[in-house]
Amino acid sequence: MRRLMEEVEANPSISIRQLAGRLQISTGTVFNALREDLGLFPYKVSVRPHLNEGSSERRFQFAETLLGMLQSGEITGKIWFTDEAHFHLNGYVNKQNYRIWGTENPHEVIEATLHPQRLSVFCAIGAGGIVGPFFTQERMTSQWYLGLLRDRVLPEMYGLGWVENFWYMQDGARPHRTDEVFEFLQEHFGTRVIGLDYPNYAQGGVEWPPYSPDLNPCDFFLWGYIKDRVYRRAPADLVQLEAAVVEAIRAIEPATLGRVFSSFQNRLQRVIVTRGRHFENIVS
Repeated sequence: MRRLMEEVEANPSISIRQLAGRLQISTGTVFNALREDLGLFPYKVSVRPHLNEGSSERRFQFAETLLGMLQSGEITGKIWFTDEAHFHLNGYVNKQNYRIWGTENPHEVIEATLHPQRLSVFCAIGAGGIVGPFFTQERMTSQWYLGLLRDRVLPEMYGLGWVENFWYMQDGARPHRTDEVFEFLQEHFGTRVIGLDYPNYAQGGVEWPPYSPDLNPCDFFLWGYIKDRVYRRAPADLVQLEAAVVEAIRAIEPATLGRVFSSFQNRLQRVIVTRGRHFENIVS
């Protein structure tokens, strides 16, 4: 039972058939254990960004490039994957491209409000640990993001000795792609940056493909994992909400992060198999 829970925590979107294969037990046994013993249920959001032929090809090229660099040792497991997410006090969850096994559905007994209170949360997640979380109630502009990197994220990374030889990954959100942000990242990481448009600016690094939240561990693991634990506590105000997020993140075991990084590499392989298309519902 412990091994089953570890597998689900490392990859909440894993299928019953994949679990059965890894644990060498029947799918029926896995289903009963998830539902009856662990009290988990599959909640699925199927909304996906549209991928045209060009977008699929960029995903395919990215997966081939990065997987090759990982397998050759050019990039080790030292990658910081970063992202932001909104946590609404009333339990509202933005539609995302993942299916999670959880103990309760965050939508189940929630009343919508016209202007829900929320916290925006930024994290950096790697195989060796987590930097953050960092909170704001402000709109996430490029100036806010740059200030966050300069004043909080990089000082914490340097304090832990987690900058030299590390790579920094960011998605293609518009606030991430200004000259000021790129200049700051180049100063500290040089060409060790994975980001949309960054190679054009710095003449180096790896291009992050558009429409690819399913490849970012923050999206396919971290946010679903945390929200499941945060909303089961039904925080009454933003102070309690922030405390619940911090507690959920601090409870993530280092071994879980290692398995999440392995799942990232598996996803790169799936992208190659599907020539860059979405792969969540493809039988393997």
